[in-house]
Amino acid sequence: MNFKKILIPALCAANALFAATVYQNQVGFVTNGLKQLVVIDGVGKAIALKDAEGKVVFSNTIPEAQPWEPAGKNGSLVDFSEVKTAGTYKIFIDDEEVGHPVIVSDNALEGVTKGSLKFFYFQRASTALDEKYAGVYARAAGHPDTSVKYHASTGHDVSLNETLKAPKGWYDAGDYGKYIVNSGISTYTLLQLYQQNKAYFDTLSLNIPESGDKVPDLLDEIRWNLDWMMAMQDKDGGVFHKLTTRQFAGMVMPEKTTTQRYVIGKGVEATWNFAAVMALAADIYSPFDKTFADSCAKAAEKARLWAYENPTAIYEQPSDVGTGSYTNAVTWSINIWANAELFRISGNNAFVDSIHTYKYKRTKATLQGWANDLMLEAFTIATNPSVFAKADVDTAKALIFYLADDYMASLENNGFGIPLGTEDFYWGSNGAAANKGMVLIHAYILTKEEKYLNAAIGIADYILGRNPLDLSYLTGFGVNQVMHPHHRPSQADGIEAPVPGMLAGGPNASANDASACKVNYAKDKPAAEAYYDNTCSYASNEVAINWNAPFAYLVGSIQAILATGKVYDIATAKSSATYELTAVPKAPVDPSKQDSTGDATAIGASKIDFSPIKAGSRLIVKDNSVLLERTAPDGTKKYFNLRGKKLR
Repeated sequence: MNFKKILIPALCAANALFAATVYQNQVGFVTNGLKQLVVIDGVGKAIALKDAEGKVVFSNTIPEAQPWEPAGKNGSLVDFSEVKTAGTYKIFIDDEEVGHPVIVSDNALEGVTKGSLKFFYFQRASTALDEKYAGVYARAAGHPDTSVKYHASTGHDVSLNETLKAPKGWYDAGDYGKYIVNSGISTYTLLQLYQQNKAYFDTLSLNIPESGDKVPDLLDEIRWNLDWMMAMQDKDGGVFHKLTTRQFAGMVMPEKTTTQRYVIGKGVEATWNFAAVMALAADIYSPFDKTFADSCAKAAEKARLWAYENPTAIYEQPSDVGTGSYTNAVTWSINIWANAELFRISGNNAFVDSIHTYKYKRTKATLQGWANDLMLEAFTIATNPSVFAKADVDTAKALIFYLADDYMASLENNGFGIPLGTEDFYWGSNGAAANKGMVLIHAYILTKEEKYLNAAIGIADYILGRNPLDLSYLTGFGVNQVMHPHHRPSQADGIEAPVPGMLAGGPNASANDASACKVNYAKDKPAAEAYYDNTCSYASNEVAINWNAPFAYLVGSIQAILATGKVYDIATAKSSATYELTAVPKAPVDPSKQDSTGDATAIGASKIDFSPIKAGSRLIVKDNSVLLERTAPDGTKKYFNLRGKKLR
């Protein structure tokens, strides 16, 4: 018999008169890291943490409340970072117990790191999930993808009835499709997680079928998807856009979906994306499997050649296909990213020359996502100062600090201590939050300034419960967890709890799926509460690999940095192998399709939208601040901040 707690409304109301509300990370705080929680309606009251014996280990007076617009309420941010003894503590306000247990340990975020990475194992296509590794979530194999048909949009003659073998890979989201552009950024993010934290991930076990071999488990898991991506490259070097059925499958287990699958489209978005990921993979896998690494490098080279020869091959969703389109990606940003990765592993100046001469629209630095990869090349260039020219490194750093410092500014007088604004609560807001965390981690790597690491910890805390819904958005973790994600296996497997380790999309003020859910969960709600824990809500409660990947990067980096005391050493960063890659001249540029403001003389030199950058000017970083350097005809230099004010 199942017993459920029965809440007596009158009693609850009485308690509410006396108890303040506390929002906190429900999973745990790393012993030597930042520790904060938010109190609502507690200003001036005494707050304390007590250990299992009732001993007070922390006490203070709750400070003045500050607003946080997305929450629609004021909060008091309480910092208890001085608690550095591992244990489980209880929160008391004026001697009344509130909130959830506070867990402090050296490995507080290791569980969520493993869980968010194990998610990718649960998303594996073309294989059964064995009980030894999947537990109660074991399932039969689905989608062998060994006889996939070519859709007419690939350019192949469909009358020949040819098929393609493209098994493995990860299901993209709550559906059973596999998409290169989304898969690419997810794979890159996980590769960076490993690259920057090798000492930690070399020994971290994920309990997957490959565990125990000579390759770190994280790289074994990534390899499952890389093998699929390799199979998606056509003989001419171009890369197919996606592998799906024509329409989405129903809410059934993967082995129940036997509808014919197709490779669909072939364009520069997927091809450039593929080239970038394969170049990085060639570097990282070289010490473990040189043959595979070499094949990645050659595949990247071949993809780049096709992309240059077919610059107008932009993917368009066929009229008879209804699965995820992933259209309108910013192709110039993927081009720059791919050439940066290729230059890093080859040293061939043609690749970096392509970056310098490519014309592009002036725009502000933009948070990375499948549709815009500009920050990915910034991450690569900024963390490889021995590989790229100083001007390139400076301007790549400028992009990172432009965003990171904007996030830091948003923390001023912020009652929840979360660098998210109302404008951030759109479809996939938790993924955007995690990607902000990735930017902040890179700013920390570049400067070693704890303010950036602490801001990243705040984002992790938000996702794990320090939010106005008092909810952990990661399935399987926290006191109050997401229970009904838009995820076909979790809906169809007959198990009450969903597959663990999945990051729900998060609050979405637009509630794009209100008609499907027959309820507008955003109506009259502050942005951070516009969320619906219901399977129907694909716009707030679906899961996706491109949201889980940056979350895994975020919590994995925090845990690795705090547990090992080591930060990625950019001074010694370089490719583990050098490949002799050929290049082709840059493709002819159609002036009618380019911005008239001119060429970029260095990465990012015209990425910041202030008026206008003149010849002899570039963005640089001085004292970890982004400045505009202007060089006069006589060679003298002057420096300006982003508002144009002369600084020195």
